[in-house]
Amino acid sequence: MTSTVVNPIEETATVLHGVPSAEIRAELDLILRSRAFIQSHRIRRFLQFVVEESLLGQPHRLKEYLIGLEVFDRREAFDPRVDSIVRVEARRLRYKLEEYYRLEGREDSVRIVLRKGSYVPIFEYRSSGNGASPMAPRRSVEISPFSIINAMPNAAPDTGSAAEEIQRRLAHVLIKEGYFQIVAQFQPNPAPGETAPVSNSASPTDYVLEGSIEFHDDGFRLLLQLLQSVDRSYIWSETTAGRLQDLACVDHLAQRLVRDLTAPASEAVNARRQPDRTESGDAYLQGRYHWKLATPDSIRNSIAFFTTAVEADPNYGAAWAALSEALLVSSVFGLLPPVETHPRMKEAAVRATSLNPSLPEARVALGAVLSLLDWDWAAGEEEMQKSIQLDKSDPVGHIAYGIQLACRGEQAAAIAEVERALELDPASLFPNFVLGWLYGVCRRFDEAIGQHLLVSRLATDYGLPHLGLGMACAGKGQFADAIAHLTNATQMKCGSLLHGQMGYCYARSGRREEALREIGILNTRSESSYVSPMSFAAIYSGLGEEDEALRYLDRAVEIRDTSLHLRLLSTEFDNLRNHPRFQELRRQIGLPQADYAHSGA
Repeated sequence: MTSTVVNPIEETATVLHGVPSAEIRAELDLILRSRAFIQSHRIRRFLQFVVEESLLGQPHRLKEYLIGLEVFDRREAFDPRVDSIVRVEARRLRYKLEEYYRLEGREDSVRIVLRKGSYVPIFEYRSSGNGASPMAPRRSVEISPFSIINAMPNAAPDTGSAAEEIQRRLAHVLIKEGYFQIVAQFQPNPAPGETAPVSNSASPTDYVLEGSIEFHDDGFRLLLQLLQSVDRSYIWSETTAGRLQDLACVDHLAQRLVRDLTAPASEAVNARRQPDRTESGDAYLQGRYHWKLATPDSIRNSIAFFTTAVEADPNYGAAWAALSEALLVSSVFGLLPPVETHPRMKEAAVRATSLNPSLPEARVALGAVLSLLDWDWAAGEEEMQKSIQLDKSDPVGHIAYGIQLACRGEQAAAIAEVERALELDPASLFPNFVLGWLYGVCRRFDEAIGQHLLVSRLATDYGLPHLGLGMACAGKGQFADAIAHLTNATQMKCGSLLHGQMGYCYARSGRREEALREIGILNTRSESSYVSPMSFAAIYSGLGEEDEALRYLDRAVEIRDTSLHLRLLSTEFDNLRNHPRFQELRRQIGLPQADYAHSGA
């Protein structure tokens, strides 16, 4: 006689959220055996733990501390405020679940969802409206031979073989994760400086993937462009950089392409993202290339290309939106004066919105102008929310809204938005930097340092994490370390910002003469280029000269310095926060008095 083993989970919770426990366990098993999860052991363990605890009727146990002990083997001294392992892995788990339901699990009748801000899973039947995306994953893609440009003698023993291996990695990911059909046979890649031959594939394909590879002594940079075969129009372009010994960046770029091709998107969202004229399109793509490098200097360079794009095609809404965004960020870093950038930013944002009100990036541009230039925070928030509603899968909208929330002192909500952006694009450098900056704003300096170190490992030549490390170390009072990190950030070519940070650190560490020297450098620079009053204010604040610091803050308000709101969040001005003039200043720019000591998420 065969005995029956009674599963205690089934006895405890037979139905959760209207879904029988047997169906929940079956769905969990499918997910754990999927390609998206099979190699992610910690994520599998995380998901299994939260689901089983829920089925046991113990959702109250799903707290950050207990998960750290039970899932990630932390000791009893584990402090979630210092060690962010659970929050980081929760972001990865949400992203993996979305990936699974977008691809392998798109036909599953049951969904397991982990909402932001909670570790308790939700179980639901999938609605009929969540079927396959309009861009079916069985589409065919031809990978054309790549152009090899500026190949250097010592870059690689055989650049042609390296380029072909990169093509094969792209094909592997497209087939494995996107169910695309790769129909073209790889052809010999052109020699350096030659143009790739035009494809003559006998079978017409839906898309053509073109690319160029620039080899350097220490690695390569890959540019991919996707075209629709029917009209040869560009619909997607991205770049990545890496080393030939590690092609993980190629896999990540291919996965990004899969996500973008398989994600549902309305025609209204995509309308006018592509130009009708080659000159405009080429300029826009070059601008996006420089923008994606995400350094202050490259963002400034992108302005010229976006300007060319809108001059060639004045009805190109996406180029107007990109121009407004690039001008804004350049102004925040102090690369361009407000008197020059503000009128152009407004014009570009308004033109983008009027040309296509359904373009998410146009709404982001207008929301930024309303918030940082006009100080109309409610109207700016409305535009940011419209952007996210138009395209929830676009990380840019979440980043912009997160920064807007941070300026208004809503730090927990700001971190949630940036974490959402990272769920959508985990390897992107700028959102990772912004998250570290937000940790510093919340005075969670150890987490800020950990996040910036992560970014510096992702891209060793990226300057922003050194700026972030300098600010976080200064917040902890470790001024010698802060100065060392800021010195490493000089490659960013935003000297006025760095001189202000360095002068503040010198002042706070008792090195008054060196602080005054930085003021002298800023005064000299101001004779030929724009210097933000915020840099002077930071140094005088560090020196304890409150009246002089407040005078420069008033000047920043007077000229509507674009960096004003973001830099007011830093520790440089903590000694002024209770001063009546400082509180009046915040009132002038429409911001409440924030409690930074208790603003963590």
